[in-house]
Amino acid sequence: MKPKAIDLYSGIGGWTLGFKLAGVEMAGSYEYWSPAIRTHEANFESPVIEQDLRELKLTSLPKRVKFVVGSPPCTQFSYSNKGGGGDIQDGLKDIICFLRVVQKLKPKYWGMENVPRMKKVLEKVLAEDPKFKKFAGLFNYIGVVNCSEFGLPQARKRMIAGNFPHELLEEYKKQTITATMEDVLSALQQPKPHD
Repeated sequence: MKPKAIDLYSGIGGWTLGFKLAGVEMAGSYEYWSPAIRTHEANFESPVIEQDLRELKLTSLPKRVKFVVGSPPCTQFSYSNKGGGGDIQDGLKDIICFLRVVQKLKPKYWGMENVPRMKKVLEKVLAEDPKFKKFAGLFNYIGVVNCSEFGLPQARKRMIAGNFPHELLEEYKKQTITATMEDVLSALQQPKPHD
């Protein structure tokens, strides 16, 4: 029996693709933006649940989920939004929704990604905000990674947080090569594309 995962704020299915390639069953992807849902459905057979996660009933979640992953909206935390003047308190509502799911399901591993600024925001609220302190024990890692160190042909930094064997993440860097966009386009043009 394949292990199961759910993907919160799933967008078009980046996490879903990764888990599919790893042989994990996606028990549900949760998204509320219809263009992303349509794209997700066109690319994957796993279920996409149209859901505003701020309105999610925890009792509706699947059982026996080994992995919870997702990418809560980053708009309010991004420096690109109004020069960094997004509504952080509004954005934190989505983070609380995500953490409530993790707390309810108690998966073996979980992870979320967001913009780099989220690292400091998250560390601060987990230490100081009463609404977040109760979730602090769920984490074993909060860090920022440069995706180019993992084979992405772009210097893209992302905050990764959760409870997972983060040492393996660091070890994986040793197995990847630095890729350029030219490398990727060339690989895709081969008769049998190679990743």
